Amino acid sequence: MTTAISEPTTKGVSLIDANTFNVQNRRISVSFSATSITGDPLFHYKDREREVNARGDDIRQVETEIGTLVTITLRPDADAGALLFTLLVPRVVLASPVYEQAITTQGFFTRSQLIPHILASAQLQTTDVVELKGTASFVVS
Repeated sequence: MTTAISEPTTKGVSLIDANTFNVQNRRISVSFSATSITGDPLFHYKDREREVNARGDDIRQVETEIGTLVTITLRPDADAGALLFTLLVPRVVLASPVYEQAITTQGFFTRSQLIPHILASAQLQTTDVVELKGTASFVVS
């Protein structure tokens, strides 16, 4: 995820890529900053059961055509399997660093199951999708 200033538009206005995203729904709230004072990305996840702060290499990012997929581990591999949360971060441009842009996006909970003890066919991951709304902004770091 870059924080560089985009190329000027045809009207001569430079657009700035948003680098901070705050989204929520009734169940969860998520904050993601693509960079910080140390240069590391920051991710904060909170729901009724857990609160997780991740930074640097604890955050996995994959750029795709639909946006950047940003993933953290909510529950590591254990007897019950892992629980991951992935935020789909859309590309957002701002006309000024002081602007905020309203956004809608999705989050994905992925549950990984352990490999069955017996040799049998099994789906080892399931995913639940949640709708999220909030804002994108540019924060100088």
